[in-house]
Parts: sequence; structure tokens; C-alpha cells
Amino acid sequence: GERLTASQKHIDLSRKVATEGMVLLENNGILPLKKNTTVALFGIGSLDYVKGGGGSGGVHVSYVRNIYDGLKLKKENVDVFDELSLYYQNYVECKYKEGATLGMFDEAPVPEDLLVKAKAYTDTAIITICRYSCENEDRKNDGTDHYFYLSDAEEKMVTAVTENFENVIVLLNVGAMIDTSWFAYNHKISSAIMLWQGGMEGGLAAADMLVGDANPSGKLVDTCAK
Repeated sequence: GERLTASQKHIDLSRKVATEGMVLLENNGILPLKKNTTVALFGIGSLDYVKGGGGSGGVHVSYVRNIYDGLKLKKENVDVFDELSLYYQNYVECKYKEGATLGMFDEAPVPEDLLVKAKAYTDTAIITICRYSCENEDRKNDGTDHYFYLSDAEEKMVTAVTENFENVIVLLNVGAMIDTSWFAYNHKISSAIMLWQGGMEGGLAAADMLVGDANPSGKLVDTCAK
């Protein structure tokens, strides 16, 4: 009589598996976050969390926790600059209403006033880059490939963050390898983690890892070109 695919036991297991599959690509001492750390979340990926692939890779779930949701559930460990996250939330919701597809619309511009407020709130920023994967909807070879490479809007966001925050953490919510050279050789970026696409509890699993309640113990199955 138990609904296995929606049982709490399976939900908990998916959260545990998500953390164990994460890959710590780089860490210059910022992780795990110390208790009472304040953070600002940048990038639509912090709200527009991609739980998994589309088509035959799609799974219907009752909810999906994003990065912001996950960190808010860790309020005893970390304080999030809410005003910036609510800006992204409104942007993402508006895009959905316009018919945009999960993980496949332009990065939001960073308002100057929110950047100033975030900088005053904390010295630690978390950038999330997300990518949706589905047959014939990911990598292109027509000069418009913003799956493997960052888009111009994402590059502007990354530059704004690295120029204004002492500690910068990169989270990759992606289904396949993307270009890593933009953070691999950037000394202003402290840490980088491959989250992959962690399912319905993916955002909370990421928060578990960020505060040290779980360890990212995954290994790469692909080679980073740089």
C-alpha cells in the first residue's frame, strides 16, 4: 500500500545520493561555510533549479527545492541576502508566465542598487549556472551555443560578482560537461562544485554540502578541457 516513488524514504535517499554525486572541483578554504556566514546568491540558477533532463530523462515530482530554498532551510548555519534572491524569483516567475522553458532563458541583469546592498551585507557570493538537457535542445554547432559556454549576460554577471566580493563560490547545475576555463584560471573564484542535476531535493542537497552536513564525494566521468 506504500507509494514507493513518492515515499519519504525515497525522497531522503535521493537527497543523500545527490550530495554523494557532487564533485568538488576547487576549494581554496572557503568550504564548508562557517556557521553564521552571510551569503548573496547570484544567477537565475539559484531559483531556476534543473532537477534532471527532459524527454525520456524527465520525472514528474510533487515539488522541487532550488538553491535558495535549500539554504533558507539551513538558517541556523547561514544567512541569505533575501532581497536579491526575491528579485531573481520574480524574474524567473515572469519568464515562466511568458512561456519560457526551465533552464533555457537569458540570465537576468544584476541591478546596481542590489549589487551595492549585497556587497554591504556580505563578502561571500554564490554564483549558480544552470543548464537544461534534452534531445536536440542542448549543445548547438551554429555559433549560438550557450550550453557549453557562458552567455554574454552570464559573463557580465560573473564579472560583476568577482569584482565586488572577496569570496566567490561557483555551483554548476548542469547535465553534462560545460566550459570550465572561466573559473579554473580565475584567482578571484574561491571554490567550484559540480552539482549535476540533483532531483527534487537537489537544492537542499547542495545546501547540505555547502554547510558541511554532507560531503561531495563524486568523481568526474568526463575530462574538463581546461
